[in-house]
This record gives sequence, C-alpha cells and structure tokens, in this order.
Amino acid sequence: MKPITSIFLALALVACTTEAPKRQMAAPVSGSLYSEFEARDDGASFYGPFVAATLAQHNEQYAEAARYYLSALNSDPDSRFVADRAFFQLLYAGRMEDAGKLAVNLQERDGGSNDDLVRIMYVLEAYHREDWPEVRARLNATKDTGFGFLVSPVLEAWSYAAEKDLPAAEAALAPLLSDPRLKSIGEEHKAYILDHLGQYDAATTAYLALANAETPSSYQPMVAYAHMLFQQGNTAQARDFLGEQTKRFNNNSFLMRESMRMSAGYPPSQDAATPNGAAGAIFYSLGSEFAHGQSTQAAIVYMRLASYLMPEVAEIYLLLGDMLERLEVPAAAASAYAAVPDISPLRQLAHIKHIGALRAAGQAGQAEDLVRRGLRDNPGDQTLLVTMGDMMREQQNFTEAAVYYTQAIDQLKQPRASDWFMFFARGVCYEQLGDWDKAEADLVSSLRLKPNEPSVLNYLGYSWIDRGKNVEEAKGLIEKAIEQTPNDGFIMDSFGWVHFLTGDYGQAVDLLEQAVKLEPTDPTINHHLGDAYWRVGRKIEARFQWRHALDSEPNETEKTEILQKLAAGLPELS
Repeated sequence: MKPITSIFLALALVACTTEAPKRQMAAPVSGSLYSEFEARDDGASFYGPFVAATLAQHNEQYAEAARYYLSALNSDPDSRFVADRAFFQLLYAGRMEDAGKLAVNLQERDGGSNDDLVRIMYVLEAYHREDWPEVRARLNATKDTGFGFLVSPVLEAWSYAAEKDLPAAEAALAPLLSDPRLKSIGEEHKAYILDHLGQYDAATTAYLALANAETPSSYQPMVAYAHMLFQQGNTAQARDFLGEQTKRFNNNSFLMRESMRMSAGYPPSQDAATPNGAAGAIFYSLGSEFAHGQSTQAAIVYMRLASYLMPEVAEIYLLLGDMLERLEVPAAAASAYAAVPDISPLRQLAHIKHIGALRAAGQAGQAEDLVRRGLRDNPGDQTLLVTMGDMMREQQNFTEAAVYYTQAIDQLKQPRASDWFMFFARGVCYEQLGDWDKAEADLVSSLRLKPNEPSVLNYLGYSWIDRGKNVEEAKGLIEKAIEQTPNDGFIMDSFGWVHFLTGDYGQAVDLLEQAVKLEPTDPTINHHLGDAYWRVGRKIEARFQWRHALDSEPNETEKTEILQKLAAGLPELS
C-alpha cells in the first residue's frame, strides 16, 4: 500500500500486526494494542474479526476490512484503535453514512479525536443532514484543525446561506477574502451564494469579474453563470457565453463538455450554487489535484468526501473507479462505476467500465450478466457486442464469439483503423475453429487497417509459417513485430519457431531461450524450446523442457503431443 500525502490530512494507517500477542495472566499494559482487544476476547469473538480485518486491509479489500472491523468493534465498542481503523476503511469503501456516524462517535468521546479527517467528517455529518446550527457548533469545536483555514469558512458561509442570511455568509467568507492566496476561492463562493439566494444581478457581476480575470483560477464559475442563464430562460445567451469562453481557452475540453451537457438539457456536472454542490466541489477539486499528482489514495479520500455531498455527480465515480483500477483493486472499482446514476449521460460509459472491472476482478459471471442485460436493452450496441465476443473467446466458445464479432462488424459502414481488433478477434476465432480461409481473410483485413499492430503481425506471420505458406513474407511480419515489442515473449517464441520450421535450429534455440526467460511458465514456449534442443542434440535438456511444459498445464492436444515426445522423442529428419 502506497503512503498517503495530503495538504492537511495525515492518513497513514496503522501497520497490520503479523503475530497475535500471547495470553498472559498479568493485566495488560494500559494503552497497548494488547489491551485494545485481548482483555475482552472471550470466546475469540473479537480476535477473529480483527485478524480478518487486518488481512483484508493489507490486501486493500476495503469493504471486507470495514465489515470485519465493525464486527470487532461490536464486541469491544470502547476500542478507539479499532474504531479508527474501521473509520478509514469505511471511508475508502464509500460507506459514507457509516463513516459519518463513526466520526461522531470518535469525536464526542472524552478528548475527541486528533485526526483531521475524523474531525472534518464530524462536521460534514451535520452538514449532510442540513443541521446548520450544529454545523457551526462543530466547526467552532474543531476550529484549530488543519483544514480550518480553507474549508471551515466555506462550510460556515454556506450554513448561513442555507438559512438565507447573506450578511452572515459574507462575514464568514472574510478570512478567505482577506488572504491574497485564497481570495479567488472566497470570491468564487460569494458568487455562488448570491446565485443561490436569487441575487442574480449581483451574481452576474461577481461571475463576470471571475470569468474576465486575465488568468481565472477556475472554470467552474463560468459554467455556474451559464447554468444560471439557462435556468432563467436565457438559453442563447448562455450558449454564446460558453462558446466564447471555450474558444478563449483553446477549445477547453471541460467547458466544451459542460456546454454540450446543458445544450442537451442536462444540468452541469456540478451545480456549485447549492450548499452541497459548493462544499463538494472543494473536495472534488482537491481529489482531482491529488489524482494528477499521483497521490492516489489521498485522491480517493477526497473523492469519497465529494461523493458524500454530491452523490449525483457521475464524474466522481468514474474518477474513483479509474484510481482504484490503478491501485489494482478492481472489485472496488466495479462498485464505484456501479454508483453512477442511471439518469447520467455518462451511464453508458460507466456501464462498460463496470463490466471491465468485474472481469478484471475475476467476476466473469456478473460481468456476463451485465453485458447480456445491456444487449437486451440495446441489441445493436457495438461496444457490448465486442465485449461479449471477447468474453466468449476467453471461455474458448469460439463459435458464439464469432457470432457477436460478426454482428458488430456488420454495423460498420466503412471500417477505420480503430476497428482492426474486431477483425483480428474474429479471425482468431475462425482459426481456432479450423476455418482458415475465413481466418486469413479477417487477419489480412485487420493488418490492412492497422499495418504496424504487433499482435496481428505476429498471429498472421505465425499462422502462415505453421502452414508452410508465404514463409518469407511471414518471417518479415514477425521481424517487424519483434522490432516494436522486443520484450514480448510470445512474439519472440514465434520468431524462434519460424527459424525452427525453416531448419535453422541453432538460431531457434537462441531465440526460444530468450522467449522462455520472458514467459517462463507458458507451456507452448517451453514445448517449442524442447523441440529445438532435441534437434541440436541436447536431448536431456529437451526432455527437461517438455516435462516443464507438461507441468505448466497445456491444453489436451498439446499434452498428448508432449507425452508422445517424452516417450519417443522427435522423429528423425528425412
């Protein structure tokens, strides 16, 4: 697990213990890990869930870790140590309501919590419930926290704005407005509050001042201003304004996307002129900054806080899913993608990403169910057809896979370079089914669409060589593939096998040895190296390599071939 860095949060989790403390008759030392669970461990009701939780935490299985820590906490409700761990795992898992309740529990104990994240969640729990006086009371109780300089004024200001108290809201923003470093943030939220309270003339002045700055600190006020215009029925003015700003900032993708959303009748991706939207936007911005800075786990924390306040914002879950996939926790990523609201214009993209994450998590059955449901609703969806083809091909159901690929290909009016994979994948299916004429046609079509694609160069070249066809041309294709991917063991195997089939056994050995180093457990590569060793007279090594191939779980056809060679070797060359 990578360490977490933050502007004002230190989120280092306590390291998991590898051994359980031994029982002893004397009372445990107060404050030790031992006293946190051993004193209450009657019948192992605490210890079992605690160990399971630490293991799940170590494996970054956030939902499982949270569940087990809560189970342990139920056995020992007074354990601050376990409560702290449970809080972080609830947060990572996106169980925000439970994280909020636990933050209240931790903060309202004797002495409260010293952790900034617990304390900010303590405030947000009341904010989420729209208990505005309680928000201010909790802010006052935690005013010495690290987040206070930035977040506290915004939350306090919006607590007053929600009560329609503009003077108090403006007074709460004063610390930001008087600080040159934070002034633009204060001005931004003042504009949102004016908009929220229906002070549209003043809001317009504030929005345009932000937009017309030589170097605006954020594009969000521009979007908020356009949304205000849309809501007032000034559609043309809103479109013209966003069009001008998009052009001004070199066709900025964010402004362009938001303009298209609103023109299509959708609200902006974030409605910043609301209490939850304004506060959520702060955490969203921080999360985005950390994500770009490669502080992925800190980014996840901020995005979870943003989702607590803005559960309708699809972009949060897409970013979360992407980060969780980068951390190689695809099951958690799948859960994030699944949270994208059905009414979002990004739902289809999230659906595809959800399927991919489930497949990466080894949940092929759930992924297949999702694809089939999607195809029932939209039978012509090309992306889903190709995905279904991929899944059937991975299950070696080549007949059904070819059907799905064909349905996707039939929708193409004019194939483009990006369509190469559909032809390649269907060609692989036909080759596996023994229909070489159809396979060759598809592989050639794929290569024509993308002439330098290593996987196509290798597969077509290998297939030609294996059939004794177009030997010189095939060798050239594989050489071209090797030039682009010199560290690909499978392509190196093809290159070595070309030399074997053309009688250059010495060179075949050299190349196949390189391939085995790159892919030491692949049965076919080890099988090929055994054949090459036999032909150069290294028969003991050949048998060793064949046995190694046999141990690497080859398919039944290859297994039969290897057993025959172990029994009788290769036939003499004529």
